[in-house]
Amino acid sequence: MSTDRHESVASSTLTLSTPVVFRGHQPTARVVSVGINPSIREFYSRSGSELDGDNRRFETTASLGVGSVSEVTQTMGTRMRQRCLSYFEGNPYMDWFAPMELLVRGITGTSFFDGSAYHLDLVHWATDPLWGRLSTGVQRELLLRDRPAVVEQLDSPSLEIIYLNGTTVCDEVSCIVALSTRAAQFRGQGHKRRFYRGRHGKAMVIGCSSHIQEVRMKTTDRADFIKWIIAECRSDLGALASNP
Repeated sequence: MSTDRHESVASSTLTLSTPVVFRGHQPTARVVSVGINPSIREFYSRSGSELDGDNRRFETTASLGVGSVSEVTQTMGTRMRQRCLSYFEGNPYMDWFAPMELLVRGITGTSFFDGSAYHLDLVHWATDPLWGRLSTGVQRELLLRDRPAVVEQLDSPSLEIIYLNGTTVCDEVSCIVALSTRAAQFRGQGHKRRFYRGRHGKAMVIGCSSHIQEVRMKTTDRADFIKWIIAECRSDLGALASNP
């Protein structure tokens, strides 16, 4: 796979992939978690083979039988959307979603698995190279390209809580939503984390600068760290609720 940090937007899109506009039952969800972009593991195994059969998570241009996404028909589009809606009923990428489920359930009392929460990425495409290896210019182009679709989802009147996962997401959403910030320290030591909060329409917006899937610490510390983020975010929700 490519490692060139100066790839164009078109050549940075993962081979055979299709856009992932959301994951979960978006029409009924009251809560949305927001990330950066889909993982390569949504389409390929660690050995590099395309996921298929019961392991398949999303359609690819190969599974649809087209040469590019521009050839997708309305019927194929319906298949792609159904994959997004039923994502947590099949083979979700739990290495990523297990900690997010803990956060969402702990903070909001909702779940990806009962349709009360869903996940949205700021960029709908998996990339190769990985996001962190893309040039800043390509990252910015990808973010701006999908921003209208992201804003449309965040504007949903059914949303009550929006959770932002990590600094990049918090900073990007702050271009759309006015957010206040505060600093806090886990166990009163170590690096400070920033917490974000604000309102977007009727929805309360909260977030943490830690990208929970990328935090490296001992297993016991990690569990306590997640509990700490939950407590801090619940405190922010309480503050927002008391000042509508």
